[in-house]
Amino acid sequence: MYTSLDRFRIKDGKEELTREWFAYLSDNLDAANATMPAEGSHIESWFLNHEADGWYGYVFVIYDSDEHSQQVFEQSDSPLDLKHAAYMKACIDYSDYTEMKPAAALGDYSVFADRG
Repeated sequence: MYTSLDRFRIKDGKEELTREWFAYLSDNLDAANATMPAEGSHIESWFLNHEADGWYGYVFVIYDSDEHSQQVFEQSDSPLDLKHAAYMKACIDYSDYTEMKPAAALGDYSVFADRG
């Protein structure tokens, strides 16, 4: 099981586009959720926060495997995934990206073990 909280800077001038991106995900929740089983993705929660030095996005995820999830997403021909990837490329400053692993993970992760 892979769990992380990632923090990334929003490119200058892309704040409104980021709000559009997050609204797009929210407005297309059924389609977004439909892509998740193939990715082995259980939870993806996206956040936008204004901090002292600019805007940052955060994403909290629980996946079966980060590598598998990324591979399926990158190879997807789903219109939602393609648009999601385009928003990511346009908005995220990958030179200021931090992946945080939990120091402790509490809870019953077995609920994610078999969705079959």
